[in-house]
Amino acid sequence: MTDTQTIRVAAAQIAVRDELEENLATVVRAMEQSARQKVQLLLFPEAALTGYSPEIGHNRSPQEWPSIERALDKIATKAHELGIATVIGSDAWDGQCWYNRAFAFDEQGRLSATYDKTHLMRADVPYYAQGNGPVLWEWRGLRLGLLICYDVRFPEGYRELLAQGVQIILQGFYAAGGATWKVPIMGAHVISRAAETGCFVVAANVGNPQQMMRSQIVDPIGLVLTQTHEDHEQIIMADLDLRRIVDSEIRADYIMRFADS
Repeated sequence: MTDTQTIRVAAAQIAVRDELEENLATVVRAMEQSARQKVQLLLFPEAALTGYSPEIGHNRSPQEWPSIERALDKIATKAHELGIATVIGSDAWDGQCWYNRAFAFDEQGRLSATYDKTHLMRADVPYYAQGNGPVLWEWRGLRLGLLICYDVRFPEGYRELLAQGVQIILQGFYAAGGATWKVPIMGAHVISRAAETGCFVVAANVGNPQQMMRSQIVDPIGLVLTQTHEDHEQIIMADLDLRRIVDSEIRADYIMRFADS
């Protein structure tokens, strides 16, 4: 467990473009702003570093990967410099195919966990290979789950993380560009997943126009602690009282049943 029962987290709702260096500069500014506010754990949207390939509309060349790796190294260095753990979405090349990946750097700038998007939308399939399921990241004695965007539609992954004792789920989204009728539905999904698992959920969406959901931070009984306005850039933060996790009767009941099975 951490030295304190409270963790200050933030979700950065930033505009994401198709220019790597422009996105990197935006990310670094958000990291610096968050560090000034004493944020300990910062989440960025899906594909925040590279841009989201289905939105860009063309396949990436493997020759782009070295530049992406250098940009990730700069984020790691900045995380160490600022002492802020950072989770950021980026396209990632494994030598054979591209993945839609979340990279988790601790406050020392060490790459501590990665997660590849498991549930791919139809638009994702031409660009990304499928991941192998949710990932648990152990950070400062806490158990953090990593998920991405469309995963929110499928509760099974959250239950899998709950069975592993997850306390905070970090989920980046690229949900913008139309279908704004989804705003209440996507928000309700995030709330439900928090209440179903009895953990905090931190959701960071892009700040591009025509958002399909608001970035939000939800507590273990499904109460929204804070959320962004729509269609503009904003960093939201909350102090998570980890003692709130024990208030979830559903979580206690589920873990008890799981332990007895």
